[in-house]
Amino acid sequence: MNIIVGTDGKPHSEKAVEFSFAYAKAFRGTLYIMYIVSPKAQEDKDKNIKNGMRVLGRAKIRASEVGVDIATLLEAGEPQDTILLAAEKLDADCIILGSSGEKSGLAKIMGASVSETIFKNANCTVIVVR
Repeated sequence: MNIIVGTDGKPHSEKAVEFSFAYAKAFRGTLYIMYIVSPKAQEDKDKNIKNGMRVLGRAKIRASEVGVDIATLLEAGEPQDTILLAAEKLDADCIILGSSGEKSGLAKIMGASVSETIFKNANCTVIVVR
């Protein structure tokens, strides 16, 4: 079983990462943890890459503590598109995402959050953790 979890290091996505450890352990799955640097953040690109490396590094330490093997992916692109593409390439059985329950930025205008877009368009199970 291939499991993808997206994180941006914020509390709601960290809850999803913690959930994904238990899920991967229970189903003996291969866990891929993704951090995505948005192209909208070009002016802060280096800062976001460093933050992504820090978040993924923490995930590796935590995974080791709980006994789960993970692969980390630091990608660039629109979060929903990048996660959906990775799910297709990795033949994912499940995508796990965190949600604060609030829409921000473009989602307020366009009407769909990252988790909503993935939920509606994924070809596999999607779990949204709040």
